[in-house]
Parts: sequence; C-alpha cells; structure tokens
Amino acid sequence: MASRRDLKKDIVYLYSELLTECFTISCLVPKCDQEKADALVSKIVINSYEFVKRAGRYDAKNNPKLVKAYYKKLGEDLLQDVLSIGKEIESLSK
Repeated sequence: MASRRDLKKDIVYLYSELLTECFTISCLVPKCDQEKADALVSKIVINSYEFVKRAGRYDAKNNPKLVKAYYKKLGEDLLQDVLSIGKEIESLSK
C-alpha cells in the first residue's frame, strides 16, 4: 500500500486539476453559467477536503483485510466523484 501522505497528495492534485479546469471554462467560455460554476467550485473544494480527511483515518488499523477494504472503497468513491465532477464541468461548456 502506498503511504497515506502520497495518497493525500494525489487527492489534492486531482481536485486542483478539476478546479483549474472549472476556472478556465468559467473565464473563457462566454455561455458559461457563472452560478453553476461557483457551485461546482464549492463542491470541488468540499469534496477535496472530505477525501483527504477520509484518507487520513481508517477504522480497523489492526486488521489488514479491513484496512485494504477501506482504502479500496475510498479509491472507488474517489473515482466516481472525480468522474461525476468531470461530467458537470463538461456540461458547463455546452
């Protein structure tokens, strides 16, 4: 398993890229709905904080199977969240 510090850095990197993309679209696309972009920025920041917080704590540190399952679930949730935010960013540019 990778270190928790590296996992947290990866989470911050993913969400900062999403944030950059959202700001770029909101500034450069004239048809962009600014209220939706602002709500999406808030969602990105909140989710980033929540996932970093989840990466730092796990329930059963004495049971390796539970720890592995916890981080597997965290990775799946992270992927789903990043994909859904990506779709929302894509809809801003239409």
